[in-house]
Amino acid sequence: MQYNTNRLPPLNALLAFESAARYQSLTRAAEELCVTQGAISQRVKQLEDFLGVRLFLRRGSRIELTDEARSYLPLLSWLFESLKKGTDDLFRGEQQTQLTLRVAHSFAEHWLIPRLARFHQAHPGIQLRFLATNHAIPDEPGEVDVEIINGYGNWPDREAEQLTDDHWVVVASPALLVHYPAEAPLHLLSSYPKLGCYGYREGWRDWFQQQDPQQGFTMPKMEFSTSSLAIAAALQGLGLLLVRYPLVRQLLANRTLRLAHPYRMASQSNHFLLIPPHKRSLEKIRIFRQWLLQELEQDNLAG
Repeated sequence: MQYNTNRLPPLNALLAFESAARYQSLTRAAEELCVTQGAISQRVKQLEDFLGVRLFLRRGSRIELTDEARSYLPLLSWLFESLKKGTDDLFRGEQQTQLTLRVAHSFAEHWLIPRLARFHQAHPGIQLRFLATNHAIPDEPGEVDVEIINGYGNWPDREAEQLTDDHWVVVASPALLVHYPAEAPLHLLSSYPKLGCYGYREGWRDWFQQQDPQQGFTMPKMEFSTSSLAIAAALQGLGLLLVRYPLVRQLLANRTLRLAHPYRMASQSNHFLLIPPHKRSLEKIRIFRQWLLQELEQDNLAG
């Protein structure tokens, strides 16, 4: 017998040999490949003839691998596993379920995106498509599957599920607090440089007046249209920032930002989940909602 170098070994023969060698059993290989034991024997013999070597030694009802078979088996097992994984990776994308989300920009950037690796690991078959928004008005029914927006939950003809019980905190960069110490008395803190984010019903005036109605304060030296821009300015040490706690939770945890005062002001608005009624029963939406609520619950337990 002589190895034929001009063509590849027969695929069915390779499959039969790999299965039989892995189990060291013709019977189990026949069960795995849904053929008869005789077919397995015939295909292994075909491969032996092709390679010009013996692969199995028959010991009654048992088979024993030759040295050549033991050397060949890992290569074939790796090739078949690689082919399976490569096929899955290449074609699974066409079978993925797409979930389109419209999410408040700052919430997406500072809360949702840092957690998405866990969602993707748990649900690789769901492809997420994001539309960011700075508006507190739900989108018209259409291609959007899920919305997460900040507002007051008073949208007509919309079923809104409250996700957060927000409050405002005052934060600053460690570099700024070197020159403007944290937890200063109100009369001193009122003169500190401040950052603001317009478009909300509450702000610095409310924060000071809730603690002391007679306390004056300097207006923010900079104001921004989004919380993301305001947070970026705070990270640069440009001033104290009054901001919603969920948006800076992680930055406070890793001490990139620090609390500059212990007082927390309840927010009039919160983040809400909106799902079109005709889509609530979809499996992809049920999965995402459940994951979202679990992440929020973990945040609540962490405090």
